[in-house]
Amino acid sequence: MEPTEYSEKHRVTYYEADFTKRMTLAMMLDVIILASEDHSDYLGVGADFVRKFGVTWIVIQYNVDINRMPTVDEEITVTTKSKSYNKYFAYREFKIKDENGDLLVHMTGLWAVMNYEARRISSIPSEIVTPFGAEKVNKVPKLMKPLKVDLDKSNHRRFSVRYTDIDSNKHVNNAHYMDWMINVLPSEFLTTHSPIHFDLRYENEVKYGTDIESHYNMEKLESGNILTKHEIMSGDKHCTVADIIWQND
Repeated sequence: MEPTEYSEKHRVTYYEADFTKRMTLAMMLDVIILASEDHSDYLGVGADFVRKFGVTWIVIQYNVDINRMPTVDEEITVTTKSKSYNKYFAYREFKIKDENGDLLVHMTGLWAVMNYEARRISSIPSEIVTPFGAEKVNKVPKLMKPLKVDLDKSNHRRFSVRYTDIDSNKHVNNAHYMDWMINVLPSEFLTTHSPIHFDLRYENEVKYGTDIESHYNMEKLESGNILTKHEIMSGDKHCTVADIIWQND
């Protein structure tokens, strides 16, 4: 059985972009999550069906290559398919293309299911994964892990977790972690540089009523591009890590 591929169109709105008129990384993550949810609904294995097994899908990690970020009023096509899975993890691919069919973003992601009550990773029920037509394997592909931040030399900023940061899984929505990472960077840098690659890994969930610290280091690569390394901390708990590579506009 071949993996089912699902596509949907999306028009980039002004509130999904920053003042460079480019879609933000956080909004891009929201759009690809929406496509994966719509894919699940199309196959009859949406959130309500999955919840019957006492679990919910969670993202573990993303690896992303960016040729160009979508811009305001641009119509993009988001395509996704689940490529392989094993007992605990599922490997999914996303592509974002422009109206001419040119590839803007290529993303691979590692997913798991969390027991909704115990808040622990659980084995994936076959009923919620087989409809995708993905190959069952012993080992799913490994994704590149982000580099750790040197916390002793990092710049950082504190954020409070608000009620509106929490999603239906009762923890901070995935995209908000990226917002916290981006919002510690200088505006002069963000308006003169574009992201071309990022690796993002979620390690521990963050819940309502806590404070987090968003740390980052910045360095120049031999290519001339800039690497920012990010880490979200809640107390002494490492919650999310990421590296982002930027090019000068």
